[in-house]
Amino acid sequence: MSLFGIFSIKKTPTEQENTIKSTIDPQQETPMSSQTDSSNNHSSSNGHAQIPDIPEKVFVEFEKPKVKDDVNATDEPEIWDLRSLHDHLSQNFDKKGFEDALMNPDTSYMNENIEFIRNDINLLISKIKNYYRGYLSKIEFHIESRKRNGMIETVEELVNFRKTIEAEMEAINSIEEDTRNAVGLSQNLILSYKKGFKNGFAAITYNTILNRKS
Repeated sequence: MSLFGIFSIKKTPTEQENTIKSTIDPQQETPMSSQTDSSNNHSSSNGHAQIPDIPEKVFVEFEKPKVKDDVNATDEPEIWDLRSLHDHLSQNFDKKGFEDALMNPDTSYMNENIEFIRNDINLLISKIKNYYRGYLSKIEFHIESRKRNGMIETVEELVNFRKTIEAEMEAINSIEEDTRNAVGLSQNLILSYKKGFKNGFAAITYNTILNRKS
């Protein structure tokens, strides 16, 4: 066979793989094996098995960053309107008065808490009135700016909406006046608190005197 015929012979994939492996210097693997043998000899000479390096994450659970429930939620300013006042005045303080009476069954204590209730109502009314004043200023600004741009229909809608806000402000002023005179919706909180406090009085009397066995 000629010299060129030797190189023209096709090799099977297995033969090609063996040929590639045969080109690798077997001495390249010697340091690894010798290193392993030396580490084993060192471990055996000390009488202890070498402890492998274990990643920290196997035993330590790192805290994951907290994600908001609603990623699309935005921090919107709180709205103080007539509905907020109605929600507050619709509460029932019967239970609160009952528990306060059991804690301190004294009439002066009841009167102090009633004064706190009135102050909370006045504070809420003040917040709502400030909110409405700022809201009306924004409406006026939009009315004037849209009017300058000839947006007649938008201006009419804004004017009607302004009337609605002004009517709500009148209702708030009326509730404020009733609170000052101790009448109207604001009395619901105070009456329910007094009722609960008196029921607490009665419970104390019943448990300490009337329920006593002879």
